Amino acid sequence: MTTQQTAPAGRYNRPMPSLTPVNSLPQHSTMRTLFLMRVVALACVTLALGMAVKWLGIAIPLKPFFAVIAAILAFNAWVWRRATGNAVIADADVFLQLLVDIGALSIMLYFSGGATNPFASFYLPVLAAAASMLPRYQALILSCCAVAAYSLLTTSYVPLQLGDPDRAVSYHLAGMWVNFAVSAGLITWFVAALSNTVRQRDVQLARARVQHAENERLLALGIQAANAAHALGTPLSTIAIIVSELRHEIGNLQGEAGGTMHPLLDEELAIIETQIQLCKSALDRMGEEYSGSPSDAGNHTSDMAAWFAHFLDQWRLRYPATRLDCNLQSSAALGARRDALAQILTTVLDNAARAVAQNGATVSISLFDEPQHAVFRIHDGGDGVPAALLPRLGSEVVAGTSNGRGIGLFLAFASARGIGAEIHLASAPGQGTSVIVRVPL
Repeated sequence: MTTQQTAPAGRYNRPMPSLTPVNSLPQHSTMRTLFLMRVVALACVTLALGMAVKWLGIAIPLKPFFAVIAAILAFNAWVWRRATGNAVIADADVFLQLLVDIGALSIMLYFSGGATNPFASFYLPVLAAAASMLPRYQALILSCCAVAAYSLLTTSYVPLQLGDPDRAVSYHLAGMWVNFAVSAGLITWFVAALSNTVRQRDVQLARARVQHAENERLLALGIQAANAAHALGTPLSTIAIIVSELRHEIGNLQGEAGGTMHPLLDEELAIIETQIQLCKSALDRMGEEYSGSPSDAGNHTSDMAAWFAHFLDQWRLRYPATRLDCNLQSSAALGARRDALAQILTTVLDNAARAVAQNGATVSISLFDEPQHAVFRIHDGGDGVPAALLPRLGSEVVAGTSNGRGIGLFLAFASARGIGAEIHLASAPGQGTSVIVRVPL
């Protein structure tokens, strides 16, 4: 029993990378992480403030605290707008945020015992964020600001008025425990979020490098195609002239002999003229502007099955001897993807026709609908694609076994990614090759 070889489904059908929205860049993700950290810190401060005043009976001036909290909330709203907008985030934006955090923390510590407040080490999560996000000199500046503020708070602050002075040590130890737990949580959360941002950036860079390499290859192929088109123009014109003169001369000879041109000879000349015209049309299309932009989608909508039937009639001129078995049952609309889809299907059908050229097998073609997709299935009865060659098709230019150069499938996969379509290849030795093209509706 023959084992069917299938090309990896997702390897070459990944979506075409598009321009990344500005507000999804790693800098914006980091800004949003700082925003959330500040929200958590404010919640902890508010909770601690309520516990200290209501439960522990500590006299704390509330107006300065409420003023600082209101100012931080307003600042945080501005940060969120920046983080979710399309503004470019620079190091200065992050530096400003962390500097504001240090200032706000210093003011709150000043009115709550200064350096004697167990929450004074809240400077550490801010400095950890600065060290991991900012250039060295900016992180050093923030570190100096934090050290200077902490030093001032050791001598200048509003002392805490404890309701139960005998339990001051217990309160201090409890505050230190809460401070350690919150600081550890914030630092761990921030470092994990930053690591995830770095991984996302690495993935984006890897995709960009892959796309750049593919674009370079496509550009090289485009230059080669332009050079080939320029080189083929003159020979095709020369052949067309020779065929026309040959038909004229044969007609003159037949007229002198009192006979008519042999039907087979006339048919052969007509085929040559048709093939020359097809080549000229293909070269002319290379100079036409691509019309498949989304803006013209409404002007180029037609029935998928009707368009494909007309397409097959035109394609038959390329391989008139190939036998086709068609089953077209789609009711989907084509939209503005006809140019890319025509290039994909031409490549697939050309490969199928070359595969059955030796044994005269029939190429089976079907078109049907799936939820959210129109599906083209083309199966030839040729010898099949070698198992070692199948995984490479579509990812690189590979010379095939039927006089192909491997360029067509490479360009077909690129075109499929451009329109969001997928191409799946399956082949078994002696059983032919099946190609499935899934086009989104």
